[in-house]
Amino acid sequence: MRIELFDHLSGEVFVVATELNFVELTVMDTQAGRNVPRPPIEHDCCLVQIYPTDVVDGLQKVEQPVAIIGRDATCDIALDDANVSRQHARLERVDGGYLLYDLQSTNGTFVNEVPITEHRLTGGECLRFGSFIFKFLSADCLEAQYHETVYNAMTRDGLTHAFNKSYLLDSLTYELARSRRNGRPLSIVMLDIDHFKSVNDTHGHLVGDEVLKEFSRRLQEVSRADDLLCRYGGEEFVLVLSDTDLEEAVKSAERCRLAITSEPFETAVGPLAVTTSLGAYTAALLPDDGTTTDLIRCADEQLYRAKRTGRNRVCVPDTGSSE
Repeated sequence: MRIELFDHLSGEVFVVATELNFVELTVMDTQAGRNVPRPPIEHDCCLVQIYPTDVVDGLQKVEQPVAIIGRDATCDIALDDANVSRQHARLERVDGGYLLYDLQSTNGTFVNEVPITEHRLTGGECLRFGSFIFKFLSADCLEAQYHETVYNAMTRDGLTHAFNKSYLLDSLTYELARSRRNGRPLSIVMLDIDHFKSVNDTHGHLVGDEVLKEFSRRLQEVSRADDLLCRYGGEEFVLVLSDTDLEEAVKSAERCRLAITSEPFETAVGPLAVTTSLGAYTAALLPDDGTTTDLIRCADEQLYRAKRTGRNRVCVPDTGSSE
């Protein structure tokens, strides 16, 4: 089975899977004397890895009645991650579906970001073991869920649920062309978590992941419905603001800054104070032949200016900074 997705922004067709290994079973109809389709096995399921995204084949089909998930190479689903216990969790087929059990793992097993000791899975849940995040797909609507999961993986960051860099570049190219065609303003804000490396070095990457997720959540909470939040890479994010001039972009950036600094982030090691540096830029300041890359570069220069001048502030061209 070949699955293709069409990207309306770039006009490209992406081949996301060539085979899902769906097996059609047949049984002999003794009265008719011929093979007839047999209903599929009720409890077949699979796990699709959505984070980290650097995998060749993120599809794990689960066919055995009991599957052990862990860091040990002998596990049915082996995850090479120091934050995963040797035997971390157990996925067990039961009447009506699957049960997921935590095997007293060091860092816990999470279903939709809620820690569990035992949980019945119905399909569509996000499962997290250490730094790994999987989407659990049930047999009932495996193909439809797979299409949706792969599309989301193509466009969104699996950890923060912000749009990814590829989607940003396509969308920003479209928005820049639209802005010039219609004479409408367009601005972007680049944001970076201050001293994020020290969070990872001091508390570990799992706490760093918590900070990234909460950072994204707060930004999305204060963004307008038509704003586009994207994870550019690492701890750096971009907010695309259509129909927004530089003055309004600064207001949006300041709103984001206050949302981050208003109260500490709750993490597994306790509350952490987090600040952010931001740089805003508008397409109106670009030359006529300025590109998407130029717009990002100019906003990035303002971001690093904010870092050089003390962090936890918004910087824009010519008008200084606001705290």
